[in-house]
Order: sequence, then structure tokens, then C-alpha cells
Amino acid sequence: MNAVSVVIPTHNGASFLPEALASVFAQTELPSEIVIVDDYSTDETRTIIQSISRESPIPLRFIPLPRNHGGPSKPLNVGIEAAHSYIIALLDQDDLMRPRRIELQGRAVRACPQCSIVIGRFSIVGNEEDDMTPMWPVPQFQELAGEIDENSKYSIIDSETAFKPLLTRNYAGSTSNFCFTKRWWQTVGRFDETVRTCTDLDFLLRATIAGPITIVNEKIFDYRYTNSSLHRQDITRSLLEVTMVRLRAASMKPDWAKDDLEALRHSALVFANAAIRKGDFKALRALAEALARHNALGTVKRGVQNRTRRAINLLTS
Repeated sequence: MNAVSVVIPTHNGASFLPEALASVFAQTELPSEIVIVDDYSTDETRTIIQSISRESPIPLRFIPLPRNHGGPSKPLNVGIEAAHSYIIALLDQDDLMRPRRIELQGRAVRACPQCSIVIGRFSIVGNEEDDMTPMWPVPQFQELAGEIDENSKYSIIDSETAFKPLLTRNYAGSTSNFCFTKRWWQTVGRFDETVRTCTDLDFLLRATIAGPITIVNEKIFDYRYTNSSLHRQDITRSLLEVTMVRLRAASMKPDWAKDDLEALRHSALVFANAAIRKGDFKALRALAEALARHNALGTVKRGVQNRTRRAINLLTS
């Protein structure tokens, strides 16, 4: 029950994985295993892992998937399902653990079983320790600053307080920040395999709805900010999916979301009307499918112009 499995989803990560794995090997408390799930890589990922596994101080399991799924949700679910430990720590293929990450998050998970997830502070690779400007113009936990006890190793944040800022900014940064138990992963509803570009935000929103969260008051990983990351490859699609994920969550908790719910509905309308003006029915279909998938179609239909409503009805009929 105290053991920790590290789950790493990968796709063509051969150039990053040796450094990522070295950061796991350098932990003050080693995990019981590392599970790497390969989403159908076409580079030397398998060869690199086989080479590293021969010298690994930790049992290292490699699970290849028979086809590519276009995002990390499926590999994450496969890896967590296969993990032998009760506590799960996630790491993206290009990010790095700080040496005390497993120690700090493992202790917090055990001390706060009522919390759905444990996250912590992080830095950006190549930046000064507290320089988050590539991602945000504000500190990581600015909206939660009044809730975090700077003199404590970790702080518990109640559900509504943790939920609200996520409607405008994902303060966790990445799934590399996530640590939770298998029970909470199942309670939250696993990773949504229809979500491609904002897997971390979608899961964290649902985790905050499910229960309070714990924030470790130390930096626990280093995030590699690159323009080639999945959610920056197609900005329009990413913005659409982020809006839909937030709209779904806000629709589930309208009393928590308040004015943000209307703002998110408006954003969805902007996407729909822009697609109509351009005659971009491919984009409109993607929007309609995303709205339907996230159970938000009805809330948006009520506010769109007649022409857009008819087009959405046509595409979803």
C-alpha cells in the first residue's frame, strides 16, 4: 500500500527518455517500479529502453501499444491499470523529477487519503527557478496563495477553491505533477481517452470536483516547455478542446463556476460563428462533436444564432 509506481507514456521519446529515467533513478525514495507505455513509436524508443533496463536499479516494464492513439490518455490508463503499486506518480517523457518528488508526494498521499490528487510546485527547464513567463505572467499558485501555508510541507485545498482557477489557468502545468492512488483514479473516472490535447486539465478539473486536493510546498519536477508539444501543434484545435473541457466542468458545477460559465459559453459561440463565417464545416463538425462529447451541446445551442444552431443540428443529427 505504501509502494509507488511511476508511469511514463511515450511516443518517439528516445531523445528524452534517458534523462527522464535518470531523474527517477536519482530519487531519495525509489519507486517500486517504472511502467513505460509506448504509443506506437517509430524511433529508437524500444532499443533505448531495453538498453537502460539492463542497468536499471528499479524494475522497468515496457508496454508497446499496437497503434498510435494521438494523445497520452490511453497510454496513461494502460500504464496505471498495469501498475503493481497502489500509489501512482506520472511523468511525461521529456520532463524531469526533482530528487525528493517520490518522497514528498508519497508522504502527502498517505497522510491525506481524503484528497483526490497531490500536486506541487515546478520550474521550467532552462529558466530561473521562479520564472514562469513562458506559461503565465503570474506565479504558479497565485489564485491559491491565501490557502497555502508556506510553513507547512503541504496544504489541503477544498474542492471549490481548487476548481475555480482551473477554468482560466491550469496551475498544475502537466500530468508530470500528478500523484494519486488507484482508487482515486477510478473514482475520478480514469483519463478521458476522447481528450487529446489537454488530458491533464480535464483530469484535474474532475479530480477537484471529486474531492479536495493536496499541494506540496516544494518544487517537485522540471517542465520542458517546447513549441512542438502536442497542445501547441494545432493551436485552434487545442483552444477548442480546452474550451469544451472547461465548459463541461463548469456545466457540472454552475454554482462554483458562476460568471466563468457564461464566458465559456461565449467562447464556444465564437468558435461556432467563426466557422460559419468562413464556411469551415470541418471545424464546425469538430466543434459540434466536441460539444456533444462533453455534454455541453444543449447549453450552447440556446445561445447561438439561428444559422449556427441549424448547422450544429444538421451536423449532430
